Amino acid sequence: MVIGGGDVLEHPDLSAPASPMTYLSADMPTPSTLIMHGGRDQLVPFNQSCRLYATLKALGKDVTFYKLDNACHACYGFRSARALRLVFDWLSDRL
Repeated sequence: MVIGGGDVLEHPDLSAPASPMTYLSADMPTPSTLIMHGGRDQLVPFNQSCRLYATLKALGKDVTFYKLDNACHACYGFRSARALRLVFDWLSDRL
């Protein structure tokens, strides 16, 4: 949508500024990152979260990744007791 609805793989020059991976590097300070992806997300492909996680890991960053099998995109499933417990536990480990 950011690049006019075009395929991001076909237009890397247009999609790069919208990707957080464009701005990551080993020497750049990066806050601890929690990635949570809904297994039923129909808006963002699951592999995008996988790629972000792999990139952050390869750069030596503190990153945690959870797939919420029954969750959609940023709504159903993200307010579950399990999801909230994951977030609270993650935060308590870092604060």
